[in-house]
Amino acid sequence: MRLAAIVSLCLLAAACGPGPDKINKVETLPPLSGPVFTATGSISAVTLESATIDHEAVPQAGLAAGRTTFRAYADVMASAPETPGARVALSFRKQGDKWALTELKPRD
Repeated sequence: MRLAAIVSLCLLAAACGPGPDKINKVETLPPLSGPVFTATGSISAVTLESATIDHEAVPQAGLAAGRTTFRAYADVMASAPETPGARVALSFRKQGDKWALTELKPRD
């Protein structure tokens, strides 16, 4: 009886997990359309899916100077600085109603 309960719990836990197709899934930048905007700024925070950057104004994009969270994909972040406070040059595009980084590199 106890073995059956343990097996049932293990099966339930496995069924509730993200599944093998979702574990360690790395997304690369999908094709985007529209203009590419550029700015400079500094890293505020980085997660697996986003980079929050304190940046200068980008009037062409309608962004005032401030802090913006950008969608960040693995191919863009592979060689990008991730340390908070690091000065960066960034390029980005509109992705739906959010912004997605197309390039993020150390600023000289």
